[in-house]
Amino acid sequence: MAIVAIITGTFVFLLTGALIGEASHDPGAGLLPGLIVGILAAIPLLKSACEGRAKFLHPEPREYRVPAKIAFAKIRDVLAEISYNYGDKWHVVTADTQTGRITANLRFIDEFTHFEGDARGQIHTRKERLQRFLAVEIQVQPTERGTTTIQVNFRPTVEGINYAACDSIITSLTACIESALVAQIR
Repeated sequence: MAIVAIITGTFVFLLTGALIGEASHDPGAGLLPGLIVGILAAIPLLKSACEGRAKFLHPEPREYRVPAKIAFAKIRDVLAEISYNYGDKWHVVTADTQTGRITANLRFIDEFTHFEGDARGQIHTRKERLQRFLAVEIQVQPTERGTTTIQVNFRPTVEGINYAACDSIITSLTACIESALVAQIR
């Protein structure tokens, strides 16, 4: 969504600059108005992208028809069993049954192969390793109706410019927790 905002802002900037430059017969006259209108066109889309990212990392609490102790145990089992990238596993830092709080960390390395050209026109490959760190905090709270409310908050930290590098892991963990708690109902 952020890319759409940047593309829209750039398009509006170029279009406005060209129209004002053509109308005034001065190519540089549309630069500042085009920049202002382009920024104004991109701001709502960027705000929407930021809100969508915040909802993805901090989803709404979900309620399950499972007792809190069983939900807590199921989530701990999911964190213990799931692995990524040839054995990278979640490290549970805190699992407090009294407060219903679980915190866990996942640290892994992504490896990318880049193709580069040298001064003589030869193509070479270069491997680049980028560190990823993902922290999750899960709050398990019982309700008066005998159900359980679960709040999950993620905090990714990545090297490089790919801020969405941990999104597949976030989606995978959320789906695993969901399926483990829904399967408990049946």
